[in-house]
Amino acid sequence: LSEAEFGVLKGFVVDVMERLHISQKRIRVAVVEYHDGTHSYIDLKDRKRPSELRRIASSVRYAGSKVASTSEVLKYTLFHIFGKVDRPEASRIALLLTASEEPPPMARSIVRYVQGLKKKKAIVIPVGLGPHASLKQIRLIEKQAPENKAYLLSGVNELEQRRDEILGYLCDLVPDIPVTSLPSQVGQVTRSPELLATPTPLHSSHMILDVVFVLEGSDKIGEANFNKSKEFMEQVIQRMDVSQHSIHISILQFSYAVNVEFSFNETQSKNYILERVQQIRYQGGNKTNTGKALEYLSENTFSSTQGIRKQAPHLVYM
Repeated sequence: LSEAEFGVLKGFVVDVMERLHISQKRIRVAVVEYHDGTHSYIDLKDRKRPSELRRIASSVRYAGSKVASTSEVLKYTLFHIFGKVDRPEASRIALLLTASEEPPPMARSIVRYVQGLKKKKAIVIPVGLGPHASLKQIRLIEKQAPENKAYLLSGVNELEQRRDEILGYLCDLVPDIPVTSLPSQVGQVTRSPELLATPTPLHSSHMILDVVFVLEGSDKIGEANFNKSKEFMEQVIQRMDVSQHSIHISILQFSYAVNVEFSFNETQSKNYILERVQQIRYQGGNKTNTGKALEYLSENTFSSTQGIRKQAPHLVYM
């Protein structure tokens, strides 16, 4: 890879990280750059904010080596990344981005290390980039386990086009999180976009209430229905007495991942919230993980660190 192509590759990695709900409790990430050796930039146990992890990933330095050892990075992944499994229930996936062929004498160990990863229940997804990627070595990795799916791209510029396809497959490998029961004081209102009608005015004078709107933004619901959901939400908010001392609003969007569009910690002004609603864009995604959205509600949105008020009843529009 040239230095410019390496920059595109880093952009892809950061872009994928932005679409994952990274935390020590949920999705952990590691970033390893490899050439004739390996350089670990992020470890699975690094306790840093997602924004800091993305900053580190974007600062990975270009090595410019003539040789890239696939077997060496697989060995490092086996013994150092997945060496100690402290979350046996977690899915383990290695996304291998490769643009060259490892010399045959060095490549003899590829099968051994991929088999070792298989024993640790780690899935390897090789992504070949450009004409110099070794089809033979990529297929060799792929056939070591049924889940090891290979992607062959014309070059790094195709990464953005194939991003959702690759990310969708990674998410499909992860079992759905069982639906978590919401706290007992939480009420839930579910509305289908196809059945949206003008909402009933809320008689909310001096009402103290924390309200969460949860919008599905998957491919299944589609952008048109997503916009209907957004319009319905705007109408409901218009009829609410939103202020710092009465009703507070939070907004989530989910498909295969959960995005916080507006949090309880932000300014609770009706006009400001409605402006932010106008800026919400359809996320898309080929998987709907309702369990993950509900778990996020339970463990994150309804926590004191996110601005929830203990004395206020909680209501979910979903």
